Amino acid sequence: MHTKSKLTFFNKRYRKQIWATLTEHIMTFVHAAGLGWLSPTLNMLQSSASPLDFPVTTENASWIGSTFGLGFIAGNVFFGLTLDRLGRKLNIYILAFPQMIFWILNYMVQSVEYLYIGRFCAGLASAGIFLVVPVYISEISDKDIRGALTAMAMMFFSTGLLVGYILATYVDYYLIPCIIIVLPLIYLVGNLFLPETPQCLLKQGHQKEAEISFNFYKSIEIYDNGVSRSSAQSTEIISEFDELRAIIDKGGLSTPVTIKDFINRSTLFNFFTAAILCLLNQFSGSFAMINYMANIFAASGSTMDPNVCAIVMGFVQIMGALSATVLVERFGRRPLLLSSTVGMMAGMYGFGAFVQFTDAEMKATYNWVPMVFMMLVVFTASYGVFGIFYTILVEMQPAKIRVQALSICMLFNSILVFIILKLYPFFLFNLGITITMYSCASVCALTGIYLYVFLPETKGKSMEKD
Repeated sequence: MHTKSKLTFFNKRYRKQIWATLTEHIMTFVHAAGLGWLSPTLNMLQSSASPLDFPVTTENASWIGSTFGLGFIAGNVFFGLTLDRLGRKLNIYILAFPQMIFWILNYMVQSVEYLYIGRFCAGLASAGIFLVVPVYISEISDKDIRGALTAMAMMFFSTGLLVGYILATYVDYYLIPCIIIVLPLIYLVGNLFLPETPQCLLKQGHQKEAEISFNFYKSIEIYDNGVSRSSAQSTEIISEFDELRAIIDKGGLSTPVTIKDFINRSTLFNFFTAAILCLLNQFSGSFAMINYMANIFAASGSTMDPNVCAIVMGFVQIMGALSATVLVERFGRRPLLLSSTVGMMAGMYGFGAFVQFTDAEMKATYNWVPMVFMMLVVFTASYGVFGIFYTILVEMQPAKIRVQALSICMLFNSILVFIILKLYPFFLFNLGITITMYSCASVCALTGIYLYVFLPETKGKSMEKD
């Protein structure tokens, strides 16, 4: 076998895997830009500076936020049913269109219902981005760089958020959709040059196409006579592909999934652990804070510009995402997730305590303190609780039912997204920022204890073996 461990990240073998990953994450960037755009835009739409001809109330804003969750639920059901039936590539094409509809409706908006439908479509696209894309990347990538490639999603996500914050703050409302809509078109064109994953093709019985795909993603040049550049490499590649084919055949991965594959002690326990991971991911506020970052700083009593603070958080998030990409293969998934949980908990307890135990004069004098605590929360969330969540969720699923199990987990997670996006503004605006922060920090504490005891390390795990 070849010595993968000696290959560098930029070795020729990995080039097309990296190229494919970068292509798919164009849509991750576009999706995140829409989320970043929402936070300052919601504030603007509820003010006298709104560019729209109709008012947007607090209740409207709550539904604009939470209809995303409904779309996320519907998207997980749809992509969960089609991911194996239609294959990875067709689903990758499909997920671009609801994201494009989101931006078109924002441009053509005539009433608040346009914004509701647009956010629902954004939720549909998000389900595809966080269900289809991680499965696709995990199947085309070598295990030595799989963690880095899947964690790369957070880099694009964080950069997209920052761009969304900046565009919404400094660029005309109606110009932004005209800029962003170009990227999904580039994404669609880029995917024309990428084949279906070899695993998916083998499960469908297309062995010749699977071998061609395998050679493509491993950057193997095959001559017309079927021999690669060297006989040693040819023998090695044949061995690798035959091993992949044997694993899929012997492991029953090409046989139909039955209810018995789900009803066993190991799988049920795995589902429960995944559910706890989803609870941490959403009820820690790691996603809701993205949507309401400007509102959080406004509610903290700090005299700093909330929109500027949100932009700073975008830069911090990028640094956290970069840390995840660099560290996930070096230290593994567990240490990053658990240290992230502790960091978020400390930052949110500190943020809540500062707001609760200081008066207006102290808040004005030390107006930078909420930003420091939030920087800790955002940085640690972006390299762990939010940053490698999808990496762990994909890798911990049993090989035969990975797509179905991941779809179930993502459906549960999407329900939590709807709940938290509906509840978070109620907590923030009605119960106060202190209770909001204390509640999310407590979720980190409780779920963190469970995951410390039961979460397995998935670094280096085969995607074809349990």
